[in-house]
Amino acid sequence: MSWGSGTPAFEGYSPLERVDEPLMDRAEIEALRLLFHRYAGQPFKLEQVNAAAAGSVSGAELRAALPALLRSGAISAVRKAWGEKLYYLPLDRLLSMVNAWGYVELREQDPARVELSREAKPGLALDLFRALTWISGNGLRMTAKGTIHQKECSKLEDRLAIKAEDLVGLRLKFPHADVYSPALAVVLDLLQALGLIAKERAIWRIHPPGLAAWLSLDLSAMNLVLLRELLQRYVPADAGLQHVALRLAAPDLKPGVWYALEELLGSLQDQGLLGLEGEPTPERAAWIEGWLEALCGCGWLELGRHPEDGAMFRWLIERDTSASVASATTKGKLIVQPDFELFVPPDVPFAVRFELEACAELVSSGVMSVYRLTRSGLEQACRLGRTAQEILQLLEAHSAFVPEPVRDALLQWGREIGRTTLADAKLLSCADADAADRIASLSQLADQVKRIGPLHFLVNPDREAEVLKILDGERLAPVHRRTSDPDEPTYPKLAEVLTEDGEAFTRQDGQGWIYQGADLHFYEPELGSPSVEELFPGLSEIPAMWWKELRRYHASTARELVERALAWRTKLMLQIGGETVLGVPLVAEGDADWRVKLRLLSSSGNPEQETVLSPEDWQAIRLILPAGIR
Repeated sequence: MSWGSGTPAFEGYSPLERVDEPLMDRAEIEALRLLFHRYAGQPFKLEQVNAAAAGSVSGAELRAALPALLRSGAISAVRKAWGEKLYYLPLDRLLSMVNAWGYVELREQDPARVELSREAKPGLALDLFRALTWISGNGLRMTAKGTIHQKECSKLEDRLAIKAEDLVGLRLKFPHADVYSPALAVVLDLLQALGLIAKERAIWRIHPPGLAAWLSLDLSAMNLVLLRELLQRYVPADAGLQHVALRLAAPDLKPGVWYALEELLGSLQDQGLLGLEGEPTPERAAWIEGWLEALCGCGWLELGRHPEDGAMFRWLIERDTSASVASATTKGKLIVQPDFELFVPPDVPFAVRFELEACAELVSSGVMSVYRLTRSGLEQACRLGRTAQEILQLLEAHSAFVPEPVRDALLQWGREIGRTTLADAKLLSCADADAADRIASLSQLADQVKRIGPLHFLVNPDREAEVLKILDGERLAPVHRRTSDPDEPTYPKLAEVLTEDGEAFTRQDGQGWIYQGADLHFYEPELGSPSVEELFPGLSEIPAMWWKELRRYHASTARELVERALAWRTKLMLQIGGETVLGVPLVAEGDADWRVKLRLLSSSGNPEQETVLSPEDWQAIRLILPAGIR
């Protein structure tokens, strides 16, 4: 879909304030409803606004409401490089106004009559987490063709619960589809779009600030972000399918309750939200089935069948997408068993789980994940820069109790592991003895460099930046610097990428490689509103009496007035036989003896009717301009 969004806790996902409907007048609310009805999340040009007009609302009234809707944030706009503007309804505002669209309430189905046909997978958030921990320790190296090595693709995909069959029905298009399965492509796409990985030369690495921000969220907040991503990125540019995806995500559908898909689609059809085709085409029906299977693969809903009412679905997660996406407030505790197993409840922060992935072996992943502490796991932790003491501190900080056998084993393994280290040393070489002697005499470098020969020093790698600054001040800074392998991945310590006050940096905007809807993310935001002249071209050129006074005109002047009403898609007021009526002009025909076809608007609630009038049929006429335009 072509919807924008954003949040303070995780940048790109800060909910916009709820649209307070009473602060919008009736005309603006009705205009917004009709634009949603016609376009859902698809972009539209100014000249396409008229196509959303219906009933007693004219195209002119819709265009006149556009500036106020833009100011309120209910509608947003972008500008293409050549100046063309596109308007769209932002996803967050859409989701926060679901009650304004008048969705029909769906019946809750009897669970005893529904047979489960497809269980939910463990969850997309857990898949991303498992991918992040693997990439943190290994990186994703690229081939000369720009694809990830097949061996690394296989290892990464083996860690994912979501599979190709869960996503194939979406018919996603992405680069190198012959190399990446749909499941791996979606995971990599989301990691890029959320700013969690970044490409450096021939390797994909973790982006530590983005990782810290992401892992500061709890599972429900992650699901909220990911659901928005799927709605925004994987739904085709088809208003009918977008309406289906939105209705499925609406928060009035309660978790744990079965609903009938046929009833949902029928209610949308009755409201005219699926277009004029009647029943969904086979292509649309196949996509809707694929969308439900994808949501199931993401761990968010289950599918079933009813003997009479057919396909059923039920949500497993809350989806109040207007709620704030914030960092986890409840922090669960690990359960450390004497047999070295660690039980991880779902409310244990993901930042803690991230450290467990570095030092323990995963036994099972699910609502309650299980890890096991082993000597080999501790050896891996040491290779990733952790010590036995740090791991023990982690367990003590995030569990109620660490059994004595576990504590003793960790400390014993720590005494046996890592007693020697083979490391790349930082060697500072001098061109002459004078430079070397001068460096040796600098007291501020006493604890940071060690002389190991007439012209050479070992530099403390943790103080390298400080050493270089001091050397630069003494005009002794090296011109050439030799570094270790830049492609060697490092498993980041989250504590090292947090701000001083303990809050994670917000992520940088990323760019994925899958986008089913409009590509609005490529364009610059348009902050201004269309001028009156853009909304009603030529308004300054017509006599003010055309829209100020109800009066009679010569037939040729009346034709000009009617032609102007047709161009602006605005209403006419007519005096006929002593009565005043409103009508929407549809077409003007003829030359000298011309006539206009109108749809007369009834103020009594009676059905509207069409009629054909000539200038002799009315005594007076005037243009009706929307309020605020004059």
